[in-house]
Amino acid sequence: MEAENVVEQDNEQGTGPVKDRAGVKVAVAAALLCAILAGLWGTGQFDSPSDQAETAKPVACEAPRPTDAQGYAAVCAALNRPDLPALLGTPTDHVVVAHPMPMAIGKEPMVEVRLQHVAVALMESTFSVDDRFEMRPGLTAQATVLGHPAATYSSSTIAFVPAKNGKADTKPGPDTRNILVAQDAKASGGRTFELVVSREDGTDIGDPTLNRLAETLLPTLPGWVAS
Repeated sequence: MEAENVVEQDNEQGTGPVKDRAGVKVAVAAALLCAILAGLWGTGQFDSPSDQAETAKPVACEAPRPTDAQGYAAVCAALNRPDLPALLGTPTDHVVVAHPMPMAIGKEPMVEVRLQHVAVALMESTFSVDDRFEMRPGLTAQATVLGHPAATYSSSTIAFVPAKNGKADTKPGPDTRNILVAQDAKASGGRTFELVVSREDGTDIGDPTLNRLAETLLPTLPGWVAS
């Protein structure tokens, strides 16, 4: 099974220098986020089955790989919920796969749930809301989720597509919409959860939908500190 690798880039040009601490964390975060959308749309792996009854069956989370974090099962269960299509505003869509994020590295749980037309990733990180504003203040919007500090931003992707001649071609991938939320309402510089959503057609998921998703999912996760 061949898949495209996707490199995620902030929608910004000409950014200035970044402080060392934030820069290191951001480099790691970007490496993780680049794998959110594995670029499988268009390869035929997620085409609709002819038997629509099959699409209604729940899709279980795949077993963790030996390299996945111990918290993977809890994060995947929280994201792979029956009402996820409705929360995303696509109630007729259905989950195709729920698995550890492709190419995930590090010790943090990272999960991707892919529907037919929308992909969602959820991860835990030491990259804080403060770090995000320190790195990209001009392209980051302040937000709150149930009283917790949060940051929203968009990213573009470039897909590397396996070619018949053995060389990788590139093409633009769908934009993502991201929300980074502090686990503790009193610690904007502390640990976070991040949700990243992208639609197959490239349209914006919309911040009201993103906020609704975060407000519903994040309180169900271990590590969330109720305010």
